[in-house]
Amino acid sequence: MMKKLLFSVIIFTATIVLAAVALNIFRTDRMANAQYFRTRNVFQYNTEYVVFDAGKGYTIAPNLHTPYNNKEFTSTITTNQLGYRDDNASLNNPDVLILGDSYAWGWGVEEKDGVEKQYEKLTGKKALNMSVPGYSNIQQLLTLFSWERRGTLQGKHIMLFFCYNDLLDNENTSFNAFPYFVKNGNSIQLHTPTKADFDNWQDATNKWMIHSKLAANSVLAFYAMAAIKNAGSKDVYKDYQATTNRLNGAEAFMYVAENLAALQAQQQAQITIAYIPSYSYYTTGQQDVSYKLVTDVCNKLHFRFADLSPVLNINDYYPLDKHWNAEGHRKAAEYIAAH
Repeated sequence: MMKKLLFSVIIFTATIVLAAVALNIFRTDRMANAQYFRTRNVFQYNTEYVVFDAGKGYTIAPNLHTPYNNKEFTSTITTNQLGYRDDNASLNNPDVLILGDSYAWGWGVEEKDGVEKQYEKLTGKKALNMSVPGYSNIQQLLTLFSWERRGTLQGKHIMLFFCYNDLLDNENTSFNAFPYFVKNGNSIQLHTPTKADFDNWQDATNKWMIHSKLAANSVLAFYAMAAIKNAGSKDVYKDYQATTNRLNGAEAFMYVAENLAALQAQQQAQITIAYIPSYSYYTTGQQDVSYKLVTDVCNKLHFRFADLSPVLNINDYYPLDKHWNAEGHRKAAEYIAAH
């Protein structure tokens, strides 16, 4: 009896091992992307790195010096006294203010290799990288307003790095933890998050993400753990409290752009929107809907438009992570400096 039981256990274990090996060998790109997306290290999901902000939802903690690694890269994140990924010297009357999310922030590369530092080398201008991973266009505008309370915008060159997922972020898909715009009659009002929203977001992300090296390396383990997680956790990117009168992503971007246009006129500032193509553009050859939206806005509001689509290629992105690698940052900086 014991021999039969032992034999059954061995067969079962061998079957599981063979299934795991087979799944890893025949893993599709879609499976690999799903596995990485949910097991990766997301910087803004760590409360050691981000803090609650009553206007913007969250900001990066000041004076950080910490490693930040994922499967395809290793890096070190250092922040200045305001929490920006830049040095304190850049806070003293910079010529250029850079706004964006994780791309411009330098996700996956060392600070010296990021687009902002490369741009400084090429132009000799002092730039301040105010980008924050996960930020929407709304949060980027609020970042600019907060800078205006500290230093002048008069005559500044303001560069906003735009990517397709900004439209999703503008709609606040993370448990109301980000600010968003709502229509109230003929006016548009800003809804700001609370500390409870921030805590709920951080709690939800940590419950939804899969913090397991086994799941990160085994497709079978990943799908098994994901099934268990899905049974008891909300989806961070889908389950959120929708507000019927909130502006959608494109409407919010338009409203942000109109505010930037007003700043451009009032402060004699210069606005450039740098368009970041998605990784999928280089696999399909098709631009998403955000491309036409941005080009139309730049033409209408007289912004400079820096289209990075013909500048980059698929080798300038991490295949799994989908962010720029150091070569992508270098190319972007060279193009924008010349532009």
